Amino acid sequence: MSISSHNVHRVENTSDYTWQAFLRGDQDAFTQIYHQYAENLFRFGRKFSVDEQLLDDAVQEVFVDLYLKREKLAGNIKNIKAYLFVALKNNLLKKLDKSRRIPTLGLDNFRELNFEIEYDAQQNMINFEIEEETNVRLTQAINQLSKKQKEIIYLKFEEELDYPEIAEVLLISVESARKQIYRALKSLRESLDSEEFTTLLYIFVKKS
Repeated sequence: MSISSHNVHRVENTSDYTWQAFLRGDQDAFTQIYHQYAENLFRFGRKFSVDEQLLDDAVQEVFVDLYLKREKLAGNIKNIKAYLFVALKNNLLKKLDKSRRIPTLGLDNFRELNFEIEYDAQQNMINFEIEEETNVRLTQAINQLSKKQKEIIYLKFEEELDYPEIAEVLLISVESARKQIYRALKSLRESLDSEEFTTLLYIFVKKS
C-alpha cells in the first residue's frame, strides 16, 4: 500500500527514504534496517542470555514482527533503535520466563530482567592506551556498579543512546534516566582518584 509523504512519521536513526520504503513493504529497505541494527540487538541481547539459539530466535522474531506490524507502528515509533531494544527485551523476557516455567512478569517488570556484563576496560577501550594498573582499577570500579547502573552506562556510552531513548528502553522517565547516569558516574568518581576518573570520562566521551 502506498503511503503519502504527509502521512509518514519520521523516526530517528534511519533515513526518511529508507523508512518510507520500508512502510510500503520494500524488501530492500527492510534488509537495510535489519543489517543496520541486527548486530546491536545481538550484542545487547547477550547481556541478558548466553543462549545463542534463544537469542537468534528472539532477534529474528523482533524483525518479523516489525515488518508484519509496520503499518500499525508507522505513527508510533519515534526512534527505531530504542523501539527494537524494547521489543527484544520483551521477547527475551517472555522466552526466559517460559523456559523457567514461571509466570510472565510483563512490561512493568522489565527493569527486573538481569543485565549480565563484566567490563574489561582494556577490551572495551582497546583504542586507548592505558597502563595495566589503571586498566585494573577502571575495570574494578565499573564492575562494582549495580546491574542497572552497568546497563544504563552501556546504553549511554556503548550504544550511544540519548536520555529519551534510554528512558524508553528502561521504561523510566527522562529525568530518572539523567539521575541514574549521574548516580552511576558519581559512584565511579568515589571509587577512583581524580586522574583515573578523568581518564574514564575521556574514554566514555571519545567512544560516544
